[in-house]
Amino acid sequence: MRKRAGRSNYRKFRFKGLFSSRRRADDDGGWILLDEDMTPARTPSRSKARRRGFLIRSLAILCLCASLPVLGKWGYDTIFYQNEEFVLRRLNIQTDGVLSEARLAEIANVAAGMNLMELDLEAIRSQVETLPQVEKATVTRELPDRINLIVRERMPVAWLSSPPLGIRPWDMERGYLLDSEGILFRCLDLNDGMKSLPVIESFQVIEPVEGGRIESEGVRSGLKLILESDRRFLEQGMAIAEVRVRDEWAVEAIYQNRLEVTFGVFDYSRGLDDLALILGNAEDSGQRLATVNVAAMKNIPVTFSVSDETNTGGAASSGAESAPVEAVEPTLPENEQEKHLRSILKGG
Repeated sequence: MRKRAGRSNYRKFRFKGLFSSRRRADDDGGWILLDEDMTPARTPSRSKARRRGFLIRSLAILCLCASLPVLGKWGYDTIFYQNEEFVLRRLNIQTDGVLSEARLAEIANVAAGMNLMELDLEAIRSQVETLPQVEKATVTRELPDRINLIVRERMPVAWLSSPPLGIRPWDMERGYLLDSEGILFRCLDLNDGMKSLPVIESFQVIEPVEGGRIESEGVRSGLKLILESDRRFLEQGMAIAEVRVRDEWAVEAIYQNRLEVTFGVFDYSRGLDDLALILGNAEDSGQRLATVNVAAMKNIPVTFSVSDETNTGGAASSGAESAPVEAVEPTLPENEQEKHLRSILKGG
């Protein structure tokens, strides 16, 4: 507050009074009250310090969060990539087939001295599986200096033969092996086991591609027939030596005992059931089968091998005699299918 004194103070306070929100004068010589809001408010120093400290802490946390990934990468590179202990010194290769360790190491493109942590295991696996002979590969890293490569090779089931295309069995250059899925691959080791595999012959095959799948439905049916027949009859000494794809409906299997059996391409499982019953009845009757056509569901054609002794030397010669041929009663349990097969053996 200030004391108002005469007219001399009039000019001094007339402009100031314009900005005053409140003025009270009791009389000409009274006091003039100035508005308290004219003085700007001041922020306490404690609040400013608190805000400054919060800002500094926030910046420090942000800097720390930004530097942690960089420090982590630098530490990881220093420990693993720049560490001489993690250098490939041992390559352990295991395979269940004929592929050599040198060939697999070459395809995998790994060698001693490489950094163990820089090797791309997935790329190595994919590269090895490009070989047609390889079915599956597994690659693992074993610290500090070892890579394990385990290879499972394709199991050959049969040879492919196609005279029009010049594809021949037991030929390492022109021949193809087939696995159970119909994948084609070359023979790398023509050993006795490979030579004993059955042959699937087809005259209607598209030019095959190594590593690809055979397109012929008859050839694929022949593969399944070989596997299923071996499962049922191999213990009895009956193994298929050759399968001939006659047309799109039938295949002919020639067993090692010279038995010729015709199967339906899409019905070979039922044909094997019928063949098992016919073999049992023929064995009980003392007859030897020569040909059987189980592609037919009814009136199955059957022929038997017969041996005649000549007058001169008494040597036995085998031939084929068409059904009907007398057969003894089977000892198998009675059912409708057995009755039907028994009537076939009797020629009825």
